[in-house]
Amino acid sequence: MLKKTSKDRNAVAVGQRLQQARRMADLTSIDKFITKARAWKERRSTLTNYEAGISMAPPEVALLYQDITGCSACWIYFGSGPIRTAGRDLQAIRHQNLSALYHTAQHQKKTPALCKQLGISRAKLDDHLQNPFLDISDRLTRRAEQYAGKRVGYMDEQHIELDPICASFPDDMQRIMAIYSNLEASQRVLLLKIAEAMLD
Repeated sequence: MLKKTSKDRNAVAVGQRLQQARRMADLTSIDKFITKARAWKERRSTLTNYEAGISMAPPEVALLYQDITGCSACWIYFGSGPIRTAGRDLQAIRHQNLSALYHTAQHQKKTPALCKQLGISRAKLDDHLQNPFLDISDRLTRRAEQYAGKRVGYMDEQHIELDPICASFPDDMQRIMAIYSNLEASQRVLLLKIAEAMLD
């Protein structure tokens, strides 16, 4: 009798993000995806296996999905960084910010307090964290901002200092990015003018 083996967790995670990227591009099936990637027409089952997590997708597949869907290959392959390489949608931004808020609360052992403030169960929070397609309502967003002590609209903006790649920058550069990220539009313009004046 053959022994059943479980799927590789990394392959499953990458496969789920491949599916998510495809669906974000409104390509609701592998067949629709292949109309954009004709070179894979004869390898449909291979793509299906990658998305199902049966086998691990190689990096070039993540790049293929990036080219067709606009989702970052880094996010697809590692689950890190912005979901979209450009023109990111509001829900993707809210999802990234909620994830960052959760990780901070988890580190501080305040996850129950976060759930209470958001007015949702831990299971529902996990659903939001695991599924970028699950709608993060305006009400939930404003409650998250209140919990974090942030101004209204903060959760609707991309904050570069929350991106893992930011950790590779020098401390002073991270600080400048964090300051800029937290300013309102008019204040950002003023900060840039001050910085440009210092170059003259």
